[in-house]
Amino acid sequence: MFDAIAPRYDLLNHLLSAGIDRRWRARAIRSLELTGREVLLDVCTGTADVALQARREAAGAARVIGVDFAGAMLAIGRRKIDAAGESDRIMLIRGDATRLPVADAALDAATIAFGIRNVERPELACADLARALRPGGRLAILEFGEPRVPGIRTLYRWYFKYLLPWIGRVVSGHRAAYSYLPASVRSFPPPPAFAALLEQAGFRDVRAVPVTLGIVYLYTARR
Repeated sequence: MFDAIAPRYDLLNHLLSAGIDRRWRARAIRSLELTGREVLLDVCTGTADVALQARREAAGAARVIGVDFAGAMLAIGRRKIDAAGESDRIMLIRGDATRLPVADAALDAATIAFGIRNVERPELACADLARALRPGGRLAILEFGEPRVPGIRTLYRWYFKYLLPWIGRVVSGHRAAYSYLPASVRSFPPPPAFAALLEQAGFRDVRAVPVTLGIVYLYTARR
């Protein structure tokens, strides 16, 4: 499914979020408080937007490793990295989020943007991130939630259930992908439960911060 929608993936991300997705990614990177010396791992990297954002920030990561299981997504990401002149600083690897291809305590920071809900067993992915991060290493995860204001929540649910899948089908040409999106969001644990999962995986100082009225949550934690 992800390989099938790869050619239109970036366009749809920007279109369906009205361009706000760029600000979400930038906020996640800033939350890591990077100094310019870190090695950062971006899990479920997709077309490498977060990996590139980690290099664009004024004090961004020194090197970035992106991991994803969708080969077509990674191919697009590599072209974007080459076009940005970042091929010597960003490396993309096809791999499994629950068995990360990095050594123990090898990383200073890690990110996942809108990908953890697509992992069949997110608790395994979070535990493996804890293994891969050095003590004190920082984590930032972006994931969809639901607005907390009742009227806006109702409108958002309508948009997510009806309009978003229709736009996704028309633009991507894939019938199931953008119906899967709202279904996967509904089945994802609510913020308190996912924060508890991170703590069980070995993280501390876990915070779940609502962004854009709670449409998205930014989870931050320290190994």
